[in-house]
Amino acid sequence: MSIERLRASFAQTGHAHLNNAGVAPCSLPAIAAVQEAASAMSLGTAAMPRLIQGYDAARATFARLVGAKTEDVSMMPTCAVAISQLALGLPLEAGDEIVTWDQEYPSNAYPWYVAARKAGGRVVVVPSEADLRLDTDRLIAAIGARTRVVALSWVQYQTGAVTDLARVSEACRKVGALLAVDAIQGLGVMPFDMTALGVDAVTGGTQKWLAGPMGHGFLALRPGLRDLLEPIVHGAMTYGTFDDLTDPGRSPRHDPLRFEPGSPLLFGALGGAAAIEVLLDVGIDAIHAEALRLAAKLREGLLAHGARLLSAPLGDAPSPITTFLPRGDVGAAARRLSASKTSYALRAGGIRLAPHAFNTDDDIARAIEAIAASPGG
Repeated sequence: MSIERLRASFAQTGHAHLNNAGVAPCSLPAIAAVQEAASAMSLGTAAMPRLIQGYDAARATFARLVGAKTEDVSMMPTCAVAISQLALGLPLEAGDEIVTWDQEYPSNAYPWYVAARKAGGRVVVVPSEADLRLDTDRLIAAIGARTRVVALSWVQYQTGAVTDLARVSEACRKVGALLAVDAIQGLGVMPFDMTALGVDAVTGGTQKWLAGPMGHGFLALRPGLRDLLEPIVHGAMTYGTFDDLTDPGRSPRHDPLRFEPGSPLLFGALGGAAAIEVLLDVGIDAIHAEALRLAAKLREGLLAHGARLLSAPLGDAPSPITTFLPRGDVGAAARRLSASKTSYALRAGGIRLAPHAFNTDDDIARAIEAIAASPGG
């Protein structure tokens, strides 16, 4: 599948969707999969065998996306729930340390603080550079004998700063620490393989770069880690099947349903898998290259109009996320973007634009024109 066919997988809305690091447009195949599942539910129980078969296939698709084994992927209502299951399910002890960056998104911060507080451990917060760039050496220096977990985002949400996971993984292995990665800000637009990188746990969600439904997440674990985690929510499926009688002495399951306590998350899983299949068919490498091309064009245009980039320097950016301070007033620039039907987010005191491979040169030109027309731009 080509980039042009990828673009044809999205509705023509007249908007320039440049907040794909926030909420991307849901792809047409994803919408069709959700609609088909909803229609099938008109049959009630009779629809379940086919839908569960699709649900199992969806699990395999999510596994392919992150380089995991199918049996090590659990579906979650959101990425935040997946992070909470990971943080609160780990058997932490008094004195354990959790190392993280100072600029983590709250959903990848609060669960770890709660986990540390409950266990009597502590969160070691590693400061970023003044411009929010990351110094991996500084992070690695914070990993020591008491480190139990290094919990961080692969790509930071404010500026697109990327952590060198392979180096961090190596440091974790030296002290026996786990590497837990929130990959939501890169999956779908940047190549990722948790096995090759040595990552122990990955969390993500479908509403951003995956261009899937809102309200679906997942947790992928390295082989052997699942039984170490205690479920934090419980239901019939945590222990057996919907038809089993209650057995107070029964242990939780040893498969992915250990963390899926009730009815399957059909719509999110099926819609998310349909969206992911489109991206995998195109090829994440090709998607990454096109998104970076568009981001480079965007950055060149912004610099030409006096903006200051808060993301990685031009030509040295593995993420297409582009955060900048316009030469004029941020609010005025944001209003011009809104008036031009260009989506954006306000981050790090500036404006964040995040082009995907389905965006076009016209989308980029529209954004640059809006910034240029702003007072002082």
